[in-house]
Amino acid sequence: MTTSVRGGPPLENIRVVDLSRVFAMPFAGANLADLGAEVIKIDTCQAQFMETTRTITGPFPDNEPGALWWEQGGTFQTLNRGKRSLTLDLRSEEAQRIVKELVSVSDIVLENFTPRVMARFGLDYESLRAVKPDLIMVSNTGYGHSGPWSNFGAMASALEPAHGTGAYMGYLEDDGSGKLQHGGVPNKVGNSYTDFLATWTALVSVMAALLHRAKTGRGTWIDLAMYQNGAAFVGEGLLAYALNGERVRRMGNRHPAMAPHGCYPCVGEDQWVTIAVRDDADWRAFCGAIGAPELAADARYATVRGRLEWQDALDAIVSEWTGQRTSYQVMEILQDARVPAGPVLTAGQALADPHFRQRGFFERVDHPADTGLGTKEYIGRGWKFSGSKAGVGGPAPLLGEANDYALRSLLGLPAERVETLAEQEVTGVEPIGGRAPSQVPLEAQVELGWVAAFDAGFEGRG
Repeated sequence: MTTSVRGGPPLENIRVVDLSRVFAMPFAGANLADLGAEVIKIDTCQAQFMETTRTITGPFPDNEPGALWWEQGGTFQTLNRGKRSLTLDLRSEEAQRIVKELVSVSDIVLENFTPRVMARFGLDYESLRAVKPDLIMVSNTGYGHSGPWSNFGAMASALEPAHGTGAYMGYLEDDGSGKLQHGGVPNKVGNSYTDFLATWTALVSVMAALLHRAKTGRGTWIDLAMYQNGAAFVGEGLLAYALNGERVRRMGNRHPAMAPHGCYPCVGEDQWVTIAVRDDADWRAFCGAIGAPELAADARYATVRGRLEWQDALDAIVSEWTGQRTSYQVMEILQDARVPAGPVLTAGQALADPHFRQRGFFERVDHPADTGLGTKEYIGRGWKFSGSKAGVGGPAPLLGEANDYALRSLLGLPAERVETLAEQEVTGVEPIGGRAPSQVPLEAQVELGWVAAFDAGFEGRG
């Protein structure tokens, strides 16, 4: 369906001051920029305080940091696309005053320091509300601004076990008799799972706060605790214990009420497909689709309870069938029979996936020539608007590219004051005291087990 865009981006004329670092709130800021907000990222030119996604995280083009290494990291580019960059050394009282001046002409502040940091800088909510009474501010911390753990620092990978998610994640293990049982080792969900939850929660909260301000004229402080945010998504495991004292087991890719249900091998290296047989009707359709009507007639598998009891044997049968086909072939055969199935895409397959391509999910961005990044594609959003425009507005900003814009155009600082700030290294456009990070060759990363593999012939360069 083709839709016409009738208006500008929905957050046009909204300004965001982004004091956050690393992942959750920077990505929230990037999504606000996609929606049309002007997002001014508070960077620093002091290398020791620059965020790691700018300096060491990568990935770098061809695995080699170039002359402008602080402008090339793929993680930084993804999390900060479409923003502006104002460098300030927040240890300076002058820089702290500038932040307050900037907040006074802005709408939203994002930050993810521990509570004591913003208070020490004089940039906590109460201090900023004094200069912007209708301010909307998101303070994203590990454990919130109250409670006995409030001053603890936190990372997503450490939060997963703390808020209970890790207890439900893990694979089944052989019990010694050939049956697979509850796994003994908790696992991570994936890459910074709690950060993603915080990103989307912050966006929903900001939109609600904007509506509240439009109705009442009042601002909002959003005290976002990632610890609670993670627990809120555990859901049924907490309810199972609260209602029945039941401790949900780790079950890998299986399901408590569906069988077969899992991830099965396919033709090709590290190629897999997921299949979910939901009920008896799905089971009969599945048996017909794979050309095995005798399975449908087997009394052991006639009911969900039976299939759950015999799913070790079923998994072997399913794996035998899927192992002779590609993941897309399995998906097409089973979906034609109305049985849920889908391929497990590698990164390369996701980039080339025809559905993503037809939907325009990957958006092309041109980078400044000096960065050596050329044109690259970035992930978009999981939704589209019919009546207004949203999209990646540009690359991540060069360090300090908006210094003159923010200090002179927005705040009206005289030229001599701006020059003095640069001379005192409160502002700057290059790292002070830093150097390019060393990189381990990709071949060695495979040997060390840091990456599964790499495709030397892949031309995914935009």
